[in-house]
Amino acid sequence: MDAPEPGMPDDRDWTTVLEAGCGECGYRPHDPPDTAARLASAAERWNAVLAGPDVDRRPAPRVWSPLEYAGHCRDLIEVLGDRLRAMLAEEEPTYADFDGEAAVREREYWRADPGVLAEQLARETERTRRVLAGVAGADWQRTGRRGDGFVFTIATLSQYIVHDVEHHLYDVDG
Repeated sequence: MDAPEPGMPDDRDWTTVLEAGCGECGYRPHDPPDTAARLASAAERWNAVLAGPDVDRRPAPRVWSPLEYAGHCRDLIEVLGDRLRAMLAEEEPTYADFDGEAAVREREYWRADPGVLAEQLARETERTRRVLAGVAGADWQRTGRRGDGFVFTIATLSQYIVHDVEHHLYDVDG
């Protein structure tokens, strides 16, 4: 299959979910120590989505398929683990912005095998959960800076990524 059309541009400021939650998917900021459990639950839900029919079919030309959303979530969970590790090891690390649309194209998510992707998502979830297991007390307030200057704490980055993963499950009725 040739590369599909790029997804719809999304220039919303998703950091607003950290204060107000998400009116679209219903997310409300969760207690950060619950992040590992939320990610495990999401991975199980993604596994069910990826076992379904037509996961590689886009509902519209510029809307990602469930397979592409799952690949994006696998990468977000990996990014979360990497950034948390850096935030625990360094004082206010800066990390590059994550361009989800570029990653879709570079990694060709639409070509993924759903079973392999489910295994990768589960593996990244467990790796990130192990990093989260090392976060305690004041560590939740350690900071890191996104390339655009936005400062996250470990707590808010955990909430931000959980929202993204759960929102995309909402997008695919998962």
